[in-house]
Formats: sequence, C-alpha cells, structure tokens
Amino acid sequence: MARASRLLLHLAARREGSTAAAAAGALGLTVPTTHHLLNTLAEEGLVVKEADRRYVLGPRVAVLADGFVEQAVPEYLGAPLRELAEATGETAYLAAWGRGEIRVMASVEGARAVRVAGTEPGRYRHAHARATGKLLLAFARPEARAAYLAAHPPERVTEATICEPAALEAELAAIRERGYSEDREEFAEGVSCVSAPLLAEDRVLVAAFTLSAPSERYERHRDQLRDAVLAAARSSLRRST
Repeated sequence: MARASRLLLHLAARREGSTAAAAAGALGLTVPTTHHLLNTLAEEGLVVKEADRRYVLGPRVAVLADGFVEQAVPEYLGAPLRELAEATGETAYLAAWGRGEIRVMASVEGARAVRVAGTEPGRYRHAHARATGKLLLAFARPEARAAYLAAHPPERVTEATICEPAALEAELAAIRERGYSEDREEFAEGVSCVSAPLLAEDRVLVAAFTLSAPSERYERHRDQLRDAVLAAARSSLRRST
C-alpha cells in the first residue's frame, strides 16, 4: 500500500507522467515490482498507460481530489487553522483545488477578525487578485493554471490588482521562489492577506493557509503574520505524517 501511494505521488508531481523504469529508479523499487503496482492501480482506474509506455494519473484520481475538498476538514488541517486564528486574532482560512476551481474549505475568525467577502466555504472569485488564489495558481501545473486563467480572465478589482499577463506570471514565479504569497489591497481596499502552502512530497500542493487583516494592522505586523501562516502549514504537514 505504501509503495502504491508513493507511485501515485510520483506521477502527480510529473506533468508528462513516467515510465515504469523511471519510476522504479526514482523510488528505489525493482522494475517488476513497479510494473505490478502500476498494473494494479490501472485496474482501479487510478493510473493510465499511454501509447509510449508512460503512466499518467487516471480518471478516478479526480474522485479522491474532489473528496478531499468536499469532505469535513480533517483535524490535521483544522487544528492548525484554529490555532492560527487564535494566535493572531485575525481571520484564517483554508483553500484548495477542486474540479478545476479554487474552493474555500474552512474559515475561522479570530478575536480581532475583519470580515472579507469570499472567505466563506465554497466557490472563490478573482484568484489573480488574492493571496490564496495567487498561491494556488503559482503551484499549479502550467496547463491547469492556463486553463483557469482562460476561464477566469484577470480583471481589475482595485488599483493594486495585477492584471497584465507578463506581470502576473512574474508575480507567480516570485511566489514559487519565496514560498508564500501576499495580497496587499489587490482584492479589497483596506485589507491585506498572506498565504502559505501545505506541500506534500515532490512539492505537490495540498492546500493553502491564509490570514486576512486590515491593511494598517497587517503592515505593522507583516513579518509576524507571515511567520504564523508558514508555521501553520508546517504544523499541518507534521500532523499529516
């Protein structure tokens, strides 16, 4: 079971898939064992063998991905989220990809929380203008990111919103480099946010933890809020293993 799970994660991290031999080498397995595991996963619809002998994720993986977003938030995600809101006093929320869209999974208000439209559980708009959305776009596969932006063309929400394709791509690249995302009044005037990724093996993005705060307070405590949201993501990763 553990080896099959590692194989699925290996394929999830590779846009072009992988041959059995390449997967075996990467995971330290024998080629016959890898073939056996891949054939078993293929029978369950979790992987598909392409004509050039590469294996890619199969259609039933979508059921797992959608289930992750739709289910009740597990404690390894919920506990760090509650602790984040309590420690900072701000609104903390959790989001992830589901069915090609970004969805808020849970939201917790701290003692000093400011209410921001679009942080309630469910569909999510203007990803290009928000810390969470930019983080999820930055770590998405290029074709998934392109499809999302084609379906949701960036539009100006405030004067600070990044709409130009080249500037947005540069921003997403910078987010991948530094490992967190900010929205400083790009979505709502007077509100700023910071978001950090929960990354699984091979830097596969699982979910995003985000804090929202009034901009004046955010600027005063920017470093502390950034560190808090990064710590929440690390805490979640430890609890999940």
